[in-house]
Amino acid sequence: MVLDYFRQISSVPRGSGYNKKISDFIVDFAKKRNLKYVQDEALNVVIYKEAKGCENCPPLVFQGHMDMVCEKVNDSVHDFKNEGIQIIEEDGCLTAYGTTLGADDGIALAYMLALLDDDLPVHPPFEMVFTTDEEVGMLGAARFDATCLNGRHMINLDSEEEGIFIVSCAGGMTGKINLPVLREDMDGVRMDICVKNLLGGHSGTEIDKNRVNAVRLMGRLLSDISNTDSGIIDIHGGNKDNVIPNEAYMSIAVPFEDADKIYGLLNKKFTTLMNELSSAEPDISFDIQVKKDCIHETYKVLKKDSLDKVMAILMLIPDGVHVMSSDISGMVESSSNLGVFTMSDTDVHVSVSMRSQKESYIQYISKRISILAAMVKASYSTEGLYPGWDLKKESHFRDMLCKVYERVNGKAPQICSIHAGLEGGVFTKKLPDMDIVSMGPQIYDIHTVYERLDINSAHRMYEFLKEAVREFALMDRREEVG
Repeated sequence: MVLDYFRQISSVPRGSGYNKKISDFIVDFAKKRNLKYVQDEALNVVIYKEAKGCENCPPLVFQGHMDMVCEKVNDSVHDFKNEGIQIIEEDGCLTAYGTTLGADDGIALAYMLALLDDDLPVHPPFEMVFTTDEEVGMLGAARFDATCLNGRHMINLDSEEEGIFIVSCAGGMTGKINLPVLREDMDGVRMDICVKNLLGGHSGTEIDKNRVNAVRLMGRLLSDISNTDSGIIDIHGGNKDNVIPNEAYMSIAVPFEDADKIYGLLNKKFTTLMNELSSAEPDISFDIQVKKDCIHETYKVLKKDSLDKVMAILMLIPDGVHVMSSDISGMVESSSNLGVFTMSDTDVHVSVSMRSQKESYIQYISKRISILAAMVKASYSTEGLYPGWDLKKESHFRDMLCKVYERVNGKAPQICSIHAGLEGGVFTKKLPDMDIVSMGPQIYDIHTVYERLDINSAHRMYEFLKEAVREFALMDRREEVG
């Protein structure tokens, strides 16, 4: 049942910013089953279902987000605004043809619809919360009117590792640099340089895995040719501030007489970098395309002052892990990710995702970026600040879920915090007494075209959720849930 719903959900376009179709799909589900629902102006949806066999039980809240990160391979013509995802089953997993799969967080929607549709013998009142635009700053959750919820125990279904229960998360914010640039004419040969096939990944959950940022790597290449007579036509890489860029591109103009020398210099640097990064990025590749058909081609390249400013940003902007947690072994406390770098004829745009368990450190990273922006005479702004979610040191609800998980699976779950934003932070800020545990099936390489959902894990998680629902309904609320 769950994977059937997942396939239905995947057939509906649901990229961030385009949630209307999937929101209406969920509303239609409720209407067909005569279930009470609310759809707000942000297209968030809540579906309510009355209890069965325990009518005095308090509600249990489930929550997940509708939108997905839309990434695709270079030669894909997939239209995320109008086309669903083409799902493939291979090696025990569901994956997508040339795109992200969207199991983050489509599987949450599938679980909630399945629970609503399943003929469970006993269950508490359900309040199923479907939010919008989580991947671009939790915008739907931020606009959600939490007074429509009566439940104070929530299972968030936006985690990607089976057997791990998330009980707190980092807060975050996006910083944006806009740098005006000046250009001048230059005659020469054009070279298009590409670095690709890096692992990339989520800038929270993969930031500590030594994955190389392709845009920063392009900055290194830029520094290596900065003393030549080359001119910069374009640099770009990354599509989302919360994704580690796995590809980057640079176009340069070089004097015709220096073309072979600079071509050789770049290839020598490519060899050095591939040797340096072979363990961290085993599939890394570089490519140069040279346009030699017109010796006197004229290009608009960055003036020296603008070039120096661009190089300063690429070389000095804070990126990667800043601080490891002193409270949780192996946990990243604070980080930043240069997620998007684009260049127009007149401006350079940079987007950086900042994360920390402590809001004060987010502000510190932001201050560092603002000082760098001021040094190069660029403008700087921030947006999308979202709160972290603090650990409840005691939780009978969490304890109950752990006992059920161990009973169903034969082993206890691992209790963790996560260095990524989850909507639990937004909900606990709106409803401080809400007790939240986040979980999910095994999903690999989210936010990339390699994303895969483990089929057996998806089934196991659903069996656990049904048992957890039953236990919540039948347990002595006065003594066991708090």
